[in-house]
Amino acid sequence: MEKNKFVEIISNSYRIAHTHNLHFWSFLAVTGGTLMALEYLSPLAYAVGLPFANLLHTDPVTAGIQIFRIIHRIFAFAWGGLLIIYGCYLFCLGKSQVLKPLKKPLKEQIAEAKALTGRYLFGKPIPKEVAEKMDRHNVFVAYLAVVLGISFFLLSVSGLGLMFRYALGLTNDQAAVLLFLHDLGFGLSMLFVLFHLFAVFHPANRPILDAMMKDGKVPLEFAKEDMPQYLERIKIEE
Repeated sequence: MEKNKFVEIISNSYRIAHTHNLHFWSFLAVTGGTLMALEYLSPLAYAVGLPFANLLHTDPVTAGIQIFRIIHRIFAFAWGGLLIIYGCYLFCLGKSQVLKPLKKPLKEQIAEAKALTGRYLFGKPIPKEVAEKMDRHNVFVAYLAVVLGISFFLLSVSGLGLMFRYALGLTNDQAAVLLFLHDLGFGLSMLFVLFHLFAVFHPANRPILDAMMKDGKVPLEFAKEDMPQYLERIKIEE
């Protein structure tokens, strides 16, 4: 029966990249957050640095800071490499659809945003004229992807600048500007994560969460209601 049919919306490569992206970002958030707010998180630096303090001939907090800084840089390159390589893979194969909703006329984007807000906050059904135009990703996802892209750009440029500040001959004032941009980029990434978590754990998106955790597939009935344009597109491609 049709109600028992499923359709793939998340590929294995996407699920693997998403999982590692979560790992890298989490390590960066913990290490970078500790360096940014050391006055509040010094106990964490102390706990990490205590076993290495004698080896590094310094106090536990300073040792923890040094370790966090090294880990932060390693995972920053790993995260950047993942996003760049996977992004190029999606772009070269034409598989990236996350920004597709931005091609809609502004009036349709606003109507979709209003409908989704009503659904997420008040449990209202999405009007038929809006629902029938929805694709794999909605307009909120598209704009959050833009936020993440801006965040990644700020973090990358400012992070590299701070890492090589002495080689580049940057002054303290210039380094302070880069640090501000780095913190801004981190703040934007936090904003992305908070909205992403809200969407992920919202009951309306439970099938998508199950798909991410399992085999990448959602019930066909769910796809018909939430992403009919996606179904039409894959039928054409097939």
